[in-house]
Amino acid sequence: MTPRARNLSILSLLGALAAFSIAPAARAQDAAQEDAARALRRAEQLIQDGKYQSAAAEFERASELQGSACPECLLGVGRAYGGARQLDAGLQVTRMALTLFDAPQDQARAWDQIGSLLALKGDMNGAREAFGKAVQLDGRMASQVRSSLAEALLKRANYAQTEAKTAAASAEPVEVVIPQAP
Repeated sequence: MTPRARNLSILSLLGALAAFSIAPAARAQDAAQEDAARALRRAEQLIQDGKYQSAAAEFERASELQGSACPECLLGVGRAYGGARQLDAGLQVTRMALTLFDAPQDQARAWDQIGSLLALKGDMNGAREAFGKAVQLDGRMASQVRSSLAEALLKRANYAQTEAKTAAASAEPVEVVIPQAP
């Protein structure tokens, strides 16, 4: 075998080895992406079911499976925290997601979520500003913003009503009747 033929043979062998060693890594990465997508779907279902803490944990798991910053996962965690009425934590995580988005329409979705969380907190000036930024970034968000604001105000009213009922129930005097001895 000539030296040139030997070098070509070695190069072919190295190429085959490289392809062979890259294939399992690519398959593992694909599997991790599929697992992350399944975790995102489970988390969304948990939010629909009102299981907010479990949803937050599943969004965090999806982020870990992605192996890199996952703004969609952070938005999900923010929604889960909002559902659990941990509004400050939800705002913090949503603002983290906002910094990771590049596309204006994704940033608009984050601003919409920030507006909803601020409205739930009762910060209507902040909510208007956030909703305005959402529409400014993506004009198609106008109807979504109106819907988000209405939903947040309804939830806030329901929270207030529930709290008022709880306070009234705990403030009611309890009448104790002690039987008289004959």
